[in-house]
Amino acid sequence: MFPKKVHYGLRFLLTLSGLAEGSHLGVAEIAEREGLSVKFLEAIAVALRKGNIVNVRRGAGGGYSLARPLNEITLYEIVLLLDEKLDKTIATEGRTTEKAVGRFLLSVRNDYGRLLRRVTLEKLRNYFAEENESIMYYI
Repeated sequence: MFPKKVHYGLRFLLTLSGLAEGSHLGVAEIAEREGLSVKFLEAIAVALRKGNIVNVRRGAGGGYSLARPLNEITLYEIVLLLDEKLDKTIATEGRTTEKAVGRFLLSVRNDYGRLLRRVTLEKLRNYFAEENESIMYYI
């Protein structure tokens, strides 16, 4: 359902969400941890920085950190920044079939947007925490 850019962006943000306050992580380190392309992740990081989702600190000890608290960052913001298709115009003019399909697609996109606005990065972090709790290690 989500393009890879959104999926990788969420993984990037989820990794940053676990940092102690004042800490930063570089793209290369996150890419290595997550098994992602550094170049692709850099492009994602730039888009998220422009959207005020992450901050960047340059130089030694620098890297990325979240710009706002987890409960203030919605999935809608993230998807809108990383999925160019989400904001495309949907045609609702023309033949009757085009109008009907266009109206239906607008309705679906509006519902999708409302859902994504209700979900924050904090909720994603909670899913991650629950997943980690369910992992059992055996020696």
